[in-house]
Amino acid sequence: PDLRPRIRPVEPEQNTRRTVTLTDARVSVPSFSTQWVVPSYHTAKPGEAEALDLLAEILGGGNRSRLYQELVVKQGIASDAAAYFQGTMLDDTNFTVYGAPRGDAKLADVEAAVDAEIARIVKDGVSDDELERAKTRYVRSMIFARDKQDDMANMYGSTLATGGNVKDVQEWPGRIRKVTADEVKAVAARYLVLEHSTTGYLLPQQQAGN
Repeated sequence: PDLRPRIRPVEPEQNTRRTVTLTDARVSVPSFSTQWVVPSYHTAKPGEAEALDLLAEILGGGNRSRLYQELVVKQGIASDAAAYFQGTMLDDTNFTVYGAPRGDAKLADVEAAVDAEIARIVKDGVSDDELERAKTRYVRSMIFARDKQDDMANMYGSTLATGGNVKDVQEWPGRIRKVTADEVKAVAARYLVLEHSTTGYLLPQQQAGN
């Protein structure tokens, strides 16, 4: 009963782009990861977290996503490219994109192509058909996750531990279905600003200084 209130550190405002580079002799394929601080389901305004979830699905949520189709299938410059949003957090969280080159392609080319896909969504948004297909994939994955008891436990446990309740889990698919294309474009433009990002590069030892 006499426990003091917990002081939770707050992420400083990111008002400039930051980079960090790590080189290691054990790295055979270079890669990069860019992250932004974004709201979680606990801190976001109504509808924002759902829109970020669908933005991640459209941008890099599997082999039907924009990044995979453009960089891996069409251009053939990436061995991997994806995006994800960690929405189940008590405080703000992160939105991440990452990629790795294939063959003779350069890491800089992969990073530029990822940035271009983000810029396309910021400028032109997503189509209603693209959004509906993403919703179907996303809701379907929620349904399949309920086939496993450990997935169910994680789904409810993580929500309850970060300020949510059982009703939030039950109504989650319905809230995903209500997201509009304008809302997806809005969160992309609001949060995926390169000047506010942090990018990490993991490089082979011989690329140090390049």
